[in-house]
This record gives sequence, C-alpha cells and structure tokens, in this order.
Amino acid sequence: MAIEKKKRSFIDIFDEYFDDMERELDRWRESFVEGPSWNLKASTMEPLKNMRVLPTEVVVTVDLPLTKESSLKVKALDQRTLEISAEMRRKMSFKELGVTHHKGEFQRFHAHMQVPVAVQMKKMKTKFKKGMLEIHLPRKQKR
Repeated sequence: MAIEKKKRSFIDIFDEYFDDMERELDRWRESFVEGPSWNLKASTMEPLKNMRVLPTEVVVTVDLPLTKESSLKVKALDQRTLEISAEMRRKMSFKELGVTHHKGEFQRFHAHMQVPVAVQMKKMKTKFKKGMLEIHLPRKQKR
C-alpha cells in the first residue's frame, strides 16, 4: 500500500514559515527581557553585577552592600555557570529602595551568571572588599 503525500499549498507553507518566525522571535525576546530582580518567597534580591571578558581572563564584579562576609559563597555549578549567594547584615525593604508599589523584605543576595567563554573554574580567585566582590576566572588556552 503506497502512502500518498498530500500537496501543501503555498498559503500553508507561508503560514508555517511565519509561525516558525514568531516562535523564534518569542524565544529571542525572552532572552533579552529581564524578569524581576527579586524573589519574595525566598527573600532574595539579585545584586548588580558586571562581567568583562579579557584576553587572558574573565573578571566578574558584584555589588553586595550590607553583606556578612562570612556568609558569602561563590560556587561553580558547571564549566560555564557561577552561583553567588550571601546573607545581609540586616533586612532591606522595597520602601528603603524607593519602590512604593511592592511590599516585602530581603535578607539574602542570590545570582546565577553564565560565562560566555571557556574558563578554568578550578583556578577561580575571589576578593571581597567594602561590599564589592571581584571574581577572576582564567580563560582556557586554545590548542
């Protein structure tokens, strides 16, 4: 028994093409649109952070004001992902941040960061001074 192939009309092909384009656009938009920088259930706030990719290393700086230095943790979750967490010395509210349309308090910082290039996570060096965390990650050498 032969299976018949149904001929697709130009309009079906056109619709399928634009459906694919719309899905790609949605996925692209999601990667650039940020969600809230806090999690009220966990009482955590995402700190301000910056990443510089240099020829020999990647330098990450994270702003962690009011942080208990003894609670600061920087973990490599895999070869390209860092997790940073720290407890605050005191709770901070939305009101203190000038936000009036939300209510809640934060007592921890928490962030995940994706490193865009290959690095040597085992050789990571961290320095914490005056509320600023600096992480140095040597880049892997190409062979």
